[in-house]
This record gives sequence, structure tokens and C-alpha cells, in this order.
Amino acid sequence: MNLDIPKILAISIAVMSLGGCERVMYTPSCTSIAPYDYGLRFSTLRNGVITDNETGLSWYRCPFGTNYNGLNACIGTPLFVSAENAFLSVDETAEKSAVQWRLPTIDEFKTILRGDCENPALDPVVFPGSLVENHWTSDNRDQESGFSCAIYTYQGASSCRLTKENLFPFMIVTDQKLN
Repeated sequence: MNLDIPKILAISIAVMSLGGCERVMYTPSCTSIAPYDYGLRFSTLRNGVITDNETGLSWYRCPFGTNYNGLNACIGTPLFVSAENAFLSVDETAEKSAVQWRLPTIDEFKTILRGDCENPALDPVVFPGSLVENHWTSDNRDQESGFSCAIYTYQGASSCRLTKENLFPFMIVTDQKLN
């Protein structure tokens, strides 16, 4: 009996390597999977606003600078601005609309991200204009610091070491009760 040890070893390593491929997790794009049970989680309000029934927060469904058209689409071009201009834009919108709009915190933003999909991790039925970008949040609004916080919607990672001069889109939220 003639054993070729190097050959047997090479075949064993190849078989074990191929078997390990099954452990790689594939996370699908949110555009390719079924949406949330929309009716249970969210209540549709008027003018492109939805309320998250789990958190009580109301969100504008489109990135700031675009408009919800009522046909589950956002029209227009999202605003990409510095952190300070995002705060100024939201403050102006809140003043003009009589709704206490604001930038969400990182934790609030994470409540609308899906853990079962990515690219973006926002449900495209609920948030039809979702962008795969960093989005400004209200965390770390320290005037002295040159940094601000954003959340990246590809998978939901956040960072507070982004220079305030970066140009990112943003979403708006309110905890004010709306009809």
C-alpha cells in the first residue's frame, strides 16, 4: 500500500477550506427582500410623514431636500451640507412649519435601520428615497469641537469623528404628536 501523504494532506485542506465557505454570512440588499409589516410598525400621516408605533417618533420619509410624492417616491435632489448647515436647515424648517423637527440622535436613527438587510439598511418601502451615505445626527453638537456624528446607512455604523465640513445628507424627526 503506497500512501502519498502530501497529496492526502492537500486534498484534506481543500475539502476543509470549501466546507468553511458555508459559514460566510450573506446579507441581502433591503431592496431585494420583503418590507416590514408596514401596517403594524408604522402609521402613515399626511405629507410624507410616518409615525413609528414602537418609538412614537414621526419621521419625514425622504432625505431632506426632496419631497414625498404620495406614490412611494421622493422627488428632487437631497441636500448634502455641512453639519452646521444641517442644523440651520432643520431649525428653519421647524420654525416655518410649526413642527418641532430636528436631526435624529444615533440611537433614534438605529431604530429605523433593519438588521436583516443592507445597502441601505433602511426599508425602501418606508423610506423610498434612502441613500447609502453618511447622514448627520444631532449627537456631538459641540461648537468647540471640529467633529460631529453621522450614521452610515449601508449597514448602520456610526462615527463621531467626522469633520463638520463634510457634506452629508440628513433626515428629520420629531417627537411631537402629529395628526
